[in-house]
Amino acid sequence: MILLTRHIVRAVVAVALVATAAFAVPELSRADVDTLHLWMMDNGLGSQKAVKKLVKKYHRDTGVPVEVRVLNWGEAYDAITKAFAHPDSVPDFPDIIQLGSTWVPHFASAGNIRPLDSLIAQVDSSRFYAEAFRASHVGSGATVYSFPWFLDVRALFANEWLWHTLGIEEDDISSYSKFMGALRAINRGELKNSEMKRVAPFALPGHEDWTGPQQMAPFIWNFGGDFLNCKQGVCQSTLLDTKTLDGLAVYAAILGDDELTPNSLHENSQQNVVRFINSELLLHYGTSELIRQLEYPEEAGGLRSSAIADDGIIVLPFASSSFRSTFVGGSHLALTAGGDSAKFVSAQSLLAFLLRTDNLDAYCRAVGFLPADRGLISIWNQDRRYSQLVQSLENGKSFPNIPEWGAIEGVLVKLANDMGAMFAVTEDKATRNHELAKLLVQAHLKVTEILGQKETESEDALLSRAEKAFSTEIQEIEPEDLRFEPLPSPFPLWRIIDFAVVIVIALVIIAIPVFLIIYLVRRKK
Repeated sequence: MILLTRHIVRAVVAVALVATAAFAVPELSRADVDTLHLWMMDNGLGSQKAVKKLVKKYHRDTGVPVEVRVLNWGEAYDAITKAFAHPDSVPDFPDIIQLGSTWVPHFASAGNIRPLDSLIAQVDSSRFYAEAFRASHVGSGATVYSFPWFLDVRALFANEWLWHTLGIEEDDISSYSKFMGALRAINRGELKNSEMKRVAPFALPGHEDWTGPQQMAPFIWNFGGDFLNCKQGVCQSTLLDTKTLDGLAVYAAILGDDELTPNSLHENSQQNVVRFINSELLLHYGTSELIRQLEYPEEAGGLRSSAIADDGIIVLPFASSSFRSTFVGGSHLALTAGGDSAKFVSAQSLLAFLLRTDNLDAYCRAVGFLPADRGLISIWNQDRRYSQLVQSLENGKSFPNIPEWGAIEGVLVKLANDMGAMFAVTEDKATRNHELAKLLVQAHLKVTEILGQKETESEDALLSRAEKAFSTEIQEIEPEDLRFEPLPSPFPLWRIIDFAVVIVIALVIIAIPVFLIIYLVRRKK
């Protein structure tokens, strides 16, 4: 039945892709063969191979060669900024470029990327997920500067075997009181994995990390708060608004409690992922490409032989978990304003080619990120591994699409790391709450300054409000009848498949000489 379903899904995909190939690559003059330069980030396993396959196809169709430069995400923003500042000094200055969704407004307002209004009809911008397409504009402006490529959807993953071992239900984490209570009960029960190693219930990165805003976001949004309030082109910091404080108080309570998140104060988000992969973490708030990595073998850098591949992954539905709103970011493709203007037409052609539905689907399936195309999203929704991720898009939110967000995000990253550093050296609860208030007020004032606003309330009043929020006790509700005796270890699907392949090969090896002997005997007769 599953196999039949997959064939049906593939057939639907094929029909959709053929139908949308109508907006194919515009014909280019064969004389126009100047090499195009595409800058992209390392988007995970399979990403480089997938994009090189696409540009090879584009070269074959148009005669225009494309050179690809791959940037490390941690260095990409600075490298791109320097290239835009001195385009003539960059031999492979990009014609088309991948940008993080929150970067688009900054580079657009700086005049580094070109308006793409003339391509709206050709690309068919109506097919893009609305929250992703919002980042294509600067604030409430109408001009389009980029098109969404893929979505970075954060989800609450659970180790399937350990989850079922505990006998925990989704309702047991349906509020923050229940969520925190469940984490504490799990930690005190000393949950162990199949190798009898201690399993931490949850983790938030609190040490030299770069994802602080993404980690804070669901806590803040689920209380109705936000980082900024933007109206009619004017934005103000809302870090000290009541609802935002309520969310941050829960985030801080979990981050700073070594029973709820035993390793958070000493690990970053990448180390959290490794712990989850090793089945030493029950719950993980992460990104969707983890699902795809389970399909790659170890020699290709994949996780098919990992502990989490043995145990399995489930995505907890946001509708019945503490995380009702999740962060949705992703990447966009844009055309640079500098460089060789003679290549603008062919650069537009390459952009349309990469965003064509069949090519978009092929790339996203290779890397495991959800496509930004709503039609493709509906098809991906038929795959149970991604269905919960797709459903979470209904409550997905992104960061404000303003030029100042890059600087603001830096303030929030520092805030998250400073909170972790303070927790690591401060045990007294009252002192912690006071120091938390100071850190948050400093962040609020810095954001206010970046936005060109002035704070009218006194700093003492701001400190008092924040400290009161952090001092509020959060009631915890622990689940009953959790089981800590492990179930039989799961036998992973990849091992079943590998075993079946070996059996088939062995049967073929045996069958060939047998059939040959039978054939020769019959021929003699």
